[in-house]
Amino acid sequence: MNTRHPLIITALLALGAASSAQAFDLNAAVQAARSYDAGYAGARATLQAGQEKAVQGRAQLLPSVGLSASLTRTDAMKPDADPYNTRSVGVQLTQPLFDIGSYSAYKKGLIASELSGVQFDASSQQLIADVARAYFDVLLAEDVLNVTQATKKAYDRQLAQAKKSFEVGTATITDTHEAQAGYDAAQAREIAAMSDLEIKRNTLASLTGLKPESINRLRQQPALATQSAGELDAWIQRAEAGSLALKAAQQQQLLAERSLEEARGKHLPTVNLNAGLSDNYSTSASSKASGQQRTRGNTLGLNLSLPLYAGGAISSQVTEAAANLDKAREDVEAARRKVRLDIRRAWLGVSNGAALVKAQEQLQISAKSKLDSTKLGKDVGVRTNLDLLNAERDYQDAVRALAEARYSYLYARLSLAQAAGELDDKAVAEVNGFF
Repeated sequence: MNTRHPLIITALLALGAASSAQAFDLNAAVQAARSYDAGYAGARATLQAGQEKAVQGRAQLLPSVGLSASLTRTDAMKPDADPYNTRSVGVQLTQPLFDIGSYSAYKKGLIASELSGVQFDASSQQLIADVARAYFDVLLAEDVLNVTQATKKAYDRQLAQAKKSFEVGTATITDTHEAQAGYDAAQAREIAAMSDLEIKRNTLASLTGLKPESINRLRQQPALATQSAGELDAWIQRAEAGSLALKAAQQQQLLAERSLEEARGKHLPTVNLNAGLSDNYSTSASSKASGQQRTRGNTLGLNLSLPLYAGGAISSQVTEAAANLDKAREDVEAARRKVRLDIRRAWLGVSNGAALVKAQEQLQISAKSKLDSTKLGKDVGVRTNLDLLNAERDYQDAVRALAEARYSYLYARLSLAQAAGELDDKAVAEVNGFF
């Protein structure tokens, strides 16, 4: 009994199942990037470090306790004096009562901790945008390669037909040269498209660690144009309330305000509560009772410190902090304007992108009809070989333009959510539904 064929079939089925298991969509790519991308891992570590700023700031208002201990042997210079040992142990406590600098450091720690959270959220959303961009770039590069290869095949057929027609005397050498030039150009474009696809796949793999050959594609006819972008003014309001870039700029302004408060506070006095316990024990080397002495005590008091003159350093720091605050305010305004611009750009990409997709779909239909008509016209002798080549190129250009319009529209939807600070798994799932 021949078992070779069943074994081959089993191996092919296993290979197909493995390939299917490795296929992934946009949502899977984003999830993989969160555990693979080194930049995102670094952002998590930065978040963890930033959370400690709140702890460090709070420590400025809490008491500090220190322990001191010493052991000393003293040899007297007089011949009749015995050497003696001294041991001392002490505990000191310091509690700030009035210190603008410590209070400002506490507030700055809270703001810095919150800022680290905003920056991490921004990194998370940027990771989604980067993965989506790389994902769509791979799909577009594959489409471009398919279009280029289809064009090459068409030119190859035309070249073979032109050579045959020239041999039988029904066509001129010009037709052959035109077909040859078109074929050579298509072959060059195919090589460039293959290189571009490899680069785009490597980019996606560097973000996700997945094999980009298993990427899921768009549906054949996704209903993209039915999706509404909503009102622009409503999106602007959402962005001004939720934009992470704007929030980060506003928190930088709060930090600048606290820095100015801290600098001005250096003109004011500081008041600390000091408390301590001490135990001192001294004994002579002869160990005589009369040579032993022990002292215990405790202290409690207030310490006030007021700077009178520091060479103009404090006034200079106040001026510097005020200038930094002015800059932070301008940065907030610049961030607000950029958010509005980003929202308008992304909103137009969604609203006009849907209409563009619909127009490109109709253009592809028209280009296909033109190609079919040109083929028929050439068969009956009313169209030339050059007309057919041009019609073939126009059709393939329409196919590529439609693919670009679809991917640009989908990315614009994610960009709109990112500009409003709402790019999350839900937004990815909505776009992923088209695959």
